[in-house]
Amino acid sequence: MEGDKLSVVVSVDVECNTARIKVMGDVDTRNVRALYSVARRANALSPGLGIVLDLGRASATADALAELEHCAAFQVLPQDAGSADTACSLSLIPSARTAATAVSQVALAA
Repeated sequence: MEGDKLSVVVSVDVECNTARIKVMGDVDTRNVRALYSVARRANALSPGLGIVLDLGRASATADALAELEHCAAFQVLPQDAGSADTACSLSLIPSARTAATAVSQVALAA
């Protein structure tokens, strides 16, 4: 996965209820911090803004995906996204490529 650039497009709905961060490229534990930073900036736009991190067009390592799932589960952006942990209404749309890889690994293990 190394070498592919990470690209993001951020869109905010008209009523400022939701920001969608569409991610393209390969997400790994090195560049996942950049996603935290983008999510933190989106979170600062409006109190209570829902943030959707859309990895549908990205691929992600298992470790990076686990970090992002942890953030979504606990509704917090980690400290390395800024000066302190930040509460955030974060949801995650996982990568189809990452999910397919995980399913095939489970099938092989069975």
